[in-house]
Amino acid sequence: MRFRFRLETVMRQRKAEQDMAQREYHLAQANVQEQLNLIKRMYSQVDDAREMADKTAAKGGAQAQALAQFEEFIIGQQEFIKRARQKARELMQIAEEKLEILTEKMQSFKVLEKLKEKQKEEFKLKAKKKELKEIDDISIMRAAVKKDHMKNGTQI
Repeated sequence: MRFRFRLETVMRQRKAEQDMAQREYHLAQANVQEQLNLIKRMYSQVDDAREMADKTAAKGGAQAQALAQFEEFIIGQQEFIKRARQKARELMQIAEEKLEILTEKMQSFKVLEKLKEKQKEEFKLKAKKKELKEIDDISIMRAAVKKDHMKNGTQI
């Protein structure tokens, strides 16, 4: 007789839910990382604009229009960065919620996994006891048959 876990279908379902939660968490993490990379690029653009403004100012002459454009660009980028940081915080919150869900799904699956292992060990123990009992019964029957033959004077 083979071990059969009665909650195997439930366990498979929980594993599927865990896998789904894991995919959602990784997607949320990827979204956060993408947003952080966007913010980095925006800061880099601001740095580049400041550097170009410094070079333009160093050239001297009538560069007031160009310097004003650089300044407007920097101010606009700072506003975009502010919004992007807020969105990054929201995405981080979502990723954290997905992680909590994933943790719950993993715990739920782990409980069933431990139950399965426990029941499997109990099954093995019962099977071993049954096998030992059968061996004992066979030994007892042999001894009884041998004793009976000895009484009757016949050989085995």
